[in-house]
Amino acid sequence: MTTTSQQELTDAVVHALRQMRGMTARDITALSRQLTGDTRSKRRSNALVQVMERRRVLEYLVQARLPGSDGGASILPEADDGMSQEQPDPPGSQQDAKAVALQTARVALKILANSDRFSTEEAVMRAFGSICGPQLPEWEYICVNVALDGAPCVDVGGWQLATFDYATDPALPLTGAPGVGGDLLAPRVLHEMYGFGLLRRALGNDPVPVDDDGPRVLVWPLLALNLALEAPVVAGRRYLVEPGRRVLGPHLGWPDPSEVARWGYTFAPGRPWPSYVINRTHESEVAAFCRAFLAGVSRLDARRRDQLARAADHFLFVKCHVLGEAEGSAPASSLHLSEAAFRLTAALECLLTGGDGGRSDLSRKVQQRAAVLVGEDDDDRLQVRNTVGAGYAARSAYVHGDKEKESDLQALQRVVCRVLVHWVVQATHCAQLSGRHTGREGLVNLLDDALLSGGLHQEHVAGPRDAFRADGGTPPLPPLTRWTPDRFQSAGPTHSPLDVV
Repeated sequence: MTTTSQQELTDAVVHALRQMRGMTARDITALSRQLTGDTRSKRRSNALVQVMERRRVLEYLVQARLPGSDGGASILPEADDGMSQEQPDPPGSQQDAKAVALQTARVALKILANSDRFSTEEAVMRAFGSICGPQLPEWEYICVNVALDGAPCVDVGGWQLATFDYATDPALPLTGAPGVGGDLLAPRVLHEMYGFGLLRRALGNDPVPVDDDGPRVLVWPLLALNLALEAPVVAGRRYLVEPGRRVLGPHLGWPDPSEVARWGYTFAPGRPWPSYVINRTHESEVAAFCRAFLAGVSRLDARRRDQLARAADHFLFVKCHVLGEAEGSAPASSLHLSEAAFRLTAALECLLTGGDGGRSDLSRKVQQRAAVLVGEDDDDRLQVRNTVGAGYAARSAYVHGDKEKESDLQALQRVVCRVLVHWVVQATHCAQLSGRHTGREGLVNLLDDALLSGGLHQEHVAGPRDAFRADGGTPPLPPLTRWTPDRFQSAGPTHSPLDVV
């Protein structure tokens, strides 16, 4: 029995596809009739007949290219091909070469019909790999309700923010291509019909978080995007893929990331979140801010990162669950606004408490430290202090069951945004200082001292803040375009004559 190596099989499929793609519909019909001995010139043609003709011609061209094309050849993997034991076994001596070659050719044709980013060789390589392996590095994909209008992707602290566009993005899984066998990519409905983009990252050796005790990874890109953009950015379904190849799983019950539970929102069935598009003129601004902010986060020690993560949990809950919108302009939750003030002031306390050996007069300290940290001038510092003070009053009324007190929740949220950003700048700066301005209490000690020292404030608070802004660290908060159904696009262009075989 003749054996065929994987390389010989790949070469045969590539040659067959090149030949078929160079044929017109009339050429395919003529060759199909020649193969069946049908010489009738006016045979009625319909879609089903055309599909059968294409299949017949493809089978003929592939088989003709196979070494020892007797239809009974088997395939043996080449030596030392790097297969992983977790992957399905490659075609062995019991598998028919013709069947594997035809399956590969059909998948490759669908890839070529739905994306112009692949050469014939690349399409065959991915199709053959999707069928037989070897395993590729896994990536984590997460649906988010914001997408890009122009750039293929932007970096968000080790993640990529991208738009689901199969025609231009070769990193998307093959099962995202229309018509490819095994198309079980459930989140594709969210991407295509609701306009959601995606966050993705190469997993490498990083563990995949499975519960709330796992490593905090999603909080950082979500925090950066929610600081950079006015609209709430929420995360939803999560799936693993081999980029450019296949979805690894799960095929059913697509889970939400465990961290999403901390922020009190999800893509509930029948109640999709509105999705947004970042205008291409602002994509570079958003990318620059995310890069500068998350570079600072990466320089924090473990204790500081934990502080920031706890503050971020409160901030993200309020922005996305209370102030966020779903089904129009209605809040995603009926949570009392005073509880939102409670959470926002709690976020400030996560970052600005400590020093002086205790927690006496806590609200006054937090108000003053927030004003010193983010205030641009005397008037701005007074405004920040008053906004935080009103939030504390609403919080106290909520906690003690008193009559509800009004507070400008949007203004308080904006103050918390500024504090989150500049706290990261200040924390990384204090790590370079000495004396009472470094260590566990160094940041709050510096803010307390800068309240009375203009020189200290200019050198160690305003100076690092200005340098950070010059590096792109000013939250752009650009206007966003609401995604509407008229922007709906299928994952690929219209079907070509060779799309369905």
